[in-house]
Amino acid sequence: MLVQTGRFRGVSQQVLRNVLFHAPTLVWVQRGQKRLWWQEKTLSYDASQWLAVPAGRFLTFVNIPERASYDARSLAFLEKPPADWLKASKRQSPIEEPRIPVTPELAYCFETLFQMRGKELSCEAQRQFLLGFFTQLKQLGWLEFLFPTRCGALKEDIARYLSVTPGEDHRLEAVADRFFMSRSTLIRKLSAEGTTFRQLLADVRMVYALNLMQRSRDPLPAIALSCGYRSQERFSRRFKKTFGLTPRAYRKTL
Repeated sequence: MLVQTGRFRGVSQQVLRNVLFHAPTLVWVQRGQKRLWWQEKTLSYDASQWLAVPAGRFLTFVNIPERASYDARSLAFLEKPPADWLKASKRQSPIEEPRIPVTPELAYCFETLFQMRGKELSCEAQRQFLLGFFTQLKQLGWLEFLFPTRCGALKEDIARYLSVTPGEDHRLEAVADRFFMSRSTLIRKLSAEGTTFRQLLADVRMVYALNLMQRSRDPLPAIALSCGYRSQERFSRRFKKTFGLTPRAYRKTL
């Protein structure tokens, strides 16, 4: 999987805090407005611009419906562009706000990647489409923002890995083996980056829960189980601790 797609809807205002973006992500509000708190600023987004988020960011925002409807789509990039492209993407002026004006060319690229999921394309064919999108972003100087030189932090790589199958019973030892290090080394490196394996897994699962509740009307015990929680109560406590509202309260906004 090279790109993860998401779609988020609502019929009433959704206030969410501490939402993890585990991979570089573009969010395109189709209807309504997203109001975001960013570096002591309040930013608003509608269909005319994308929200661009580097990996590893936790964002707090409110989704505001227009005429009782909010609709947004997202693309999360699980593969990085070539390293030399990032150098070529540097802008002369710094980027102060994570806002990309939508052009017809960029809209076409976004739509193509968004609709690519479910098509029986080879991995290499998908990669060529993705490189085409990266080319457009490079010309505008946005690749370096989405993929900063610090990208590749271990917690970001592990979060992307966990996000492919967040509901599985991921064990610390198995993940350490996957990343060719010992259990103690993984613990030490994550601690140096300000997190733990358990916290990282919980953050990834909570974002997955948002996606599941958007796509499915399954009862909450089934949602909890799909996210790797055998106890609905434990799942609900974690959800509220992370986002500031219960799963039932969030479902009422959909």
